Amino acid sequence: MIKVLHVITDLNTGGAEKMLAQVIPVLKSGGIEQSVVCLRSTGPVAKIIEENGICVTCLNMKPAVPSYGAFRRLKKTAADDRPDLIHSWLYHADLYASLVGRKLQIPVIWGLHNATLSPNVKLSTRLVVSQLAHLSQSVPRRIISCSRCGKQNHIDMGYRGDIITVIPNGFDTDRFKPNSEMRRKKRCELGISDDNILIGNISRFDSQKDHLTLIQAWKELLQKVPGIHFRFLLVGSGLNWENKELRDWICDAGLESHMLLLGERDDIPALLNAMDIFTLSSIGEAFPLALGEAMSSGLLCVTTDVGDAPYLLDDCGILVPKNNPAALAEAIRKMIFLSAEEQDVLRFKSRQRIIEHFSILQMGMAYIKVYQECLSIG
Repeated sequence: MIKVLHVITDLNTGGAEKMLAQVIPVLKSGGIEQSVVCLRSTGPVAKIIEENGICVTCLNMKPAVPSYGAFRRLKKTAADDRPDLIHSWLYHADLYASLVGRKLQIPVIWGLHNATLSPNVKLSTRLVVSQLAHLSQSVPRRIISCSRCGKQNHIDMGYRGDIITVIPNGFDTDRFKPNSEMRRKKRCELGISDDNILIGNISRFDSQKDHLTLIQAWKELLQKVPGIHFRFLLVGSGLNWENKELRDWICDAGLESHMLLLGERDDIPALLNAMDIFTLSSIGEAFPLALGEAMSSGLLCVTTDVGDAPYLLDDCGILVPKNNPAALAEAIRKMIFLSAEEQDVLRFKSRQRIIEHFSILQMGMAYIKVYQECLSIG
């Protein structure tokens, strides 16, 4: 049996954190013994991991503050746990795992869950990435990137390319699937009538998600298609009426009466089922989880041409240029006016693409293969 210590920066609700929680049961069923160390705060994802019988240790580091004490605690945890491998997730975790792995002579695998650095990323993170580019030449036995674009972008940043393996994110197709009863109940709860077209986005409030373009596109859609009853839904951290910047954008666009802002939720499968069309407006993504979950749920999807979104979507939806409200609005309009038969074909193709190519089982089996290969090298 292979024993793996996962090290992650925090366990708040984010893409890498969700992937760790979802892949752990697959790895467990594949005979991988696991434990998790979180450098900072545990967050809601920790509970999900612990419910799968996995121990979570939190080091309570402060953001952007290097901590020798945290390094010592991580080293002690690894020494006591005696894993065969350390699998780190996210940049700061990669750095601390590398230092501990080198000290204890434990092989380390890094995880890349970003396509590139956001323009407004902290200086401390930029410095960490610079250090990692140097360390990548000698420390990690393998680097797993969730996206093709992420692999190339990190090679361009100085990462060693020959040890980077691309394993796309996987999706739980039993959890994210079409469900007519779930749809009926959630639309009733939200006050969405049968004649409303509900268009939604699930993300977090961040410049990379470009919600301003999305709101401008929805405004243009109302002007393009009068007579149709549209409702617009935003779900995720910071997407609520308390967010003044977001609220001002909505009010300036005149969308107040059309908009539902729900903030962070734990009923995402039901909310996806309530939607008619999913829209992704991001200007920066690696492998967009929200898009894959929408496809798995059988939704009509429109996305910007960003990261690995074109590869994920393939011919199952409409791709538009980023930062282009007019193009986004026109793509949504085209989706609306497809025939019922054409819409059904797209919904079916979207879900089948996820089932056939991007299941969480496929992701977990690919991770196990990398673990086995890394240990056979040594």
